[in-house]
Amino acid sequence: MTALTRFRQIQLRPSPYLLLILLALTSIGILMIYSSSAIYAERYYGSPFYFIKRQLLATLIGIIAIRLAILFPYQHYKKFIPLLMVITILVMILVLIPGIGVQVGNARRWIRFFSFSFQPSELLKFTLIVWVASFLDRRKEVIGLFSRGLLPNFIVLGIFSYLLLLQPDFGTAVLICMTLLLMIFVAGAKPIYMMGSLGALSTIGFFLVVSTDYRMRRITGFLNPWDDPLDSGYQLIRSLTAIGTGGITGRGLGDSRQKLFFLPESHTDFIFAILAEEAGFIGILIVLTLLVLLMLKGFDIALKSKDDFGRNLAFGITVLIFIQSVFHIGVVMGLLPTKGIPLPFISYGGSSLILNMFLVGVLINIANSRQQPKQYESRKKTY
Repeated sequence: MTALTRFRQIQLRPSPYLLLILLALTSIGILMIYSSSAIYAERYYGSPFYFIKRQLLATLIGIIAIRLAILFPYQHYKKFIPLLMVITILVMILVLIPGIGVQVGNARRWIRFFSFSFQPSELLKFTLIVWVASFLDRRKEVIGLFSRGLLPNFIVLGIFSYLLLLQPDFGTAVLICMTLLLMIFVAGAKPIYMMGSLGALSTIGFFLVVSTDYRMRRITGFLNPWDDPLDSGYQLIRSLTAIGTGGITGRGLGDSRQKLFFLPESHTDFIFAILAEEAGFIGILIVLTLLVLLMLKGFDIALKSKDDFGRNLAFGITVLIFIQSVFHIGVVMGLLPTKGIPLPFISYGGSSLILNMFLVGVLINIANSRQQPKQYESRKKTY
């Protein structure tokens, strides 16, 4: 075995810590998806395994995505930013076209390929994180300036946020905005500019809410769901009922009552409530611990990254997963207005799972890259 071959093996060696966390989260997700969806799937799709088979397939694709993310040097993403931006804009426009984009309710957020659906907003998350990470790396000397440091990022963010709002997907737009603002702030933007930007975005968000009837109903349902328990407050009441009846140890896996056609979207946007009902406080604590450990490991990788691009990229990925988790749990517990945000690695959804597994692979890539020189030097002495 040559030194070069040995070095390649070291380069591809993943972090077992991250993989163990990922394995635990996805395993819990598979159990909870089957438990929360089997009865619904049997009634409406003729098989209790309808959703779980699709999630297992997405998991297999996600494993391939992790491998590719580990193999492909993360520094090369900078070269593909123009291509990523073009593809992302294209699919974000295509999803709005009737006949191409799949409409569910009043939203058009999916593109269907045969029997599978792809959500372009998942690709958008990765594209914008790579864009901002690269910009902060290339233009770090002007990040403290508004016109040359912040404005270009806000223009790009504004264009894609507008495309998201056309779907409409207000929750994902807020999630992406918060993630990118934190990336820019940590990179060295002036607090006064960030406060002004946050104020401007909050004002825009306020007008978007008050100008749309269904968003206002979500706000009123969140503030006092018992004022309208059969309509705007129904989903939150059922979610709180599931959490409250779970107790310390839960009813037991498969014994949820709210999944019996009482709590809508129990296998996607409200899966945390079913987890709380069936696994109780202990189950909640396990999932929260795993998510916090993932966040801490992600921040550790960011801090120890050997270059600014890797640091920005790792920070953005970690913040995205963490904020999305906070959004989902906050909605389910009545701490945030009702919005369709899946819980990373747990909720049903192939596009979300594949992206998040890919992002963990990128984190492993960044972590491995900082270890290569030292390991290589120690190995080289033996040849």
